[in-house]
Amino acid sequence: MTNSKRVREKAQGPDMGVRRVERYTAAFDWVIACLDTGHFLEAVAVLDSLIGDRLASRFSYLRKEQPLESMTVGDLCGALLNGSTKKSNPAIEEDPQFRAVIEDIQAWSKVRNIAIHATAKIFGNDDPAISFADGLTVHRDTAVQGVRLLQQFDLLDTAARAAQDRVPGTYPNAFFPDNSPRWPRR
Repeated sequence: MTNSKRVREKAQGPDMGVRRVERYTAAFDWVIACLDTGHFLEAVAVLDSLIGDRLASRFSYLRKEQPLESMTVGDLCGALLNGSTKKSNPAIEEDPQFRAVIEDIQAWSKVRNIAIHATAKIFGNDDPAISFADGLTVHRDTAVQGVRLLQQFDLLDTAARAAQDRVPGTYPNAFFPDNSPRWPRR
């Protein structure tokens, strides 16, 4: 059982940064493999983790505090878009480009919830009679949209950090396989 008070640790040196980019690259490559093999829900689940981590990084930067590990993508979007009346530092995302992508991610997270939590359910007699396998294919679009949103957020994050002479934990091109050599997996 994880401690709900754990926070996402900030890298203090190059070791964690290297480990993060290798993990991000491997995770994103797995998402693409899942899309190629029809494992759309797995792709959505890994994308949720990647998007959540990148939102947590942005949260940390804006609020100058580490988010709790237990914060979901929806929680992070809400905190970034609306701040918090419970916190002494309710800073919110003010950049309109980031806000637009975070709003799209927030909408995606609701679709993701349906994909993850309702795929095996039949809610009523009027639900369409489709096979479970056919039902899974509708979530391909959820995964593809998640890839697009992750990449949009990463492009903004990379540009914002470059303006401060910094790079994100996804550097170089963890979410853009065509632009970057892929490391051997550990």
